[in-house]
Formats: sequence, C-alpha cells, structure tokens
Amino acid sequence: MFEYVESAPEEALVSRSARGDEQAFGVLVERYKGMLYSMAYRLMKDRGRAEDAAQESFIKAWAALPGFKGESKFSSWMYRICYNTCISELRKKRPEVELDEAMGVGVEGPAEEFRNRDIQAVIHDEVSRLPDDYRAALTLFHFNGLSYDEIARLAHKPMGTVKAQIHRGRALLKARLLERVGWDNLKEVMWQ
Repeated sequence: MFEYVESAPEEALVSRSARGDEQAFGVLVERYKGMLYSMAYRLMKDRGRAEDAAQESFIKAWAALPGFKGESKFSSWMYRICYNTCISELRKKRPEVELDEAMGVGVEGPAEEFRNRDIQAVIHDEVSRLPDDYRAALTLFHFNGLSYDEIARLAHKPMGTVKAQIHRGRALLKARLLERVGWDNLKEVMWQ
C-alpha cells in the first residue's frame, strides 16, 4: 500500500491527507520539504531557524488541510504558509550577527576563486540585510523562480506593491554592493 501512496497523484494525496491519512501527508512532506527549507533558509539566513520554520509550516498545513479548497496548487499553498511563518518569525526577533560577518570579512588569497567566494559572500550578506519585504520579494522572484503574480498571491499584496518591492530591493542591493565591492569586481562574478 505504501508504494501506491508514494506514486499517487498530488490531488489524491491531498484529499487523503485532509481526511487524516498520515501516510499520505508524509509523502507530501517528503515531496516538498526541500522546497520549503530552501525558501525558509533564503529568508531566515540561519539553518536552524529555517528548519524550524519549514517544520512549523508542515504542522500548520496539517492542521489547516481540511479547509484546503484546491483553488491554488498545493505547492503554492505550502509556499504561502511557509512565507507567512518566516515573515512572522523575522518580525519577532532578528538574529544576532557576528562582528566578522557584519564587516564582510572573508578569506583573502591570491586565487581568483577565493576572491569570487568573498564577493559571493558579500552579495549574500547584503541580501540578508535588506528589509524583510524586499528580501522576501527578491528571494521568491530570483531564487525560487516565482512570477510577480504568484508572489502577490503568496504575500497577499497587490502586484504593483510586489513589483515596487523587487525594484526597490534591487536598487538598494545594487547601491550597497557597488559601495562594498565596486563595479569591476561585481560584474566579473555576476557574469560567470
């Protein structure tokens, strides 16, 4: 029976899960845990907090599943739950940042690879420092590949707001990166 559950279509798994089938929900968790963790990590910037947020999202989904009407894809519904969980957690408490991390101290060395890693670290550092709404919108758009419309539905915001947040987030990120690493270093890493 378990083999059938693993290969069952998503709609059947969701329907069975909504009726309390833990085995079917376990298959959904296996299918989507990587997706949720990835999004949570990009928003939270901390492995432990991302794991907690992803797990909390599944707990919330299990409790809310009987009310899931199927008006959106299950993955979109899960994204929304995880996004809301992460944003709520970020608003509660900001993590402490180590001094070296805050100053962007990286590995120095003559090799090009080290320099590129340093610049990548600065990019990730600056993304993590963006205001929560900008970071979330940029993360969902660039790293998770969601469209403006999907982000608007997920965040319960007008599409114009989402577009503005992505535009402003990019502009702020660009200004900060240019200040920290300069255009020549930045363009080399971006176009590799």
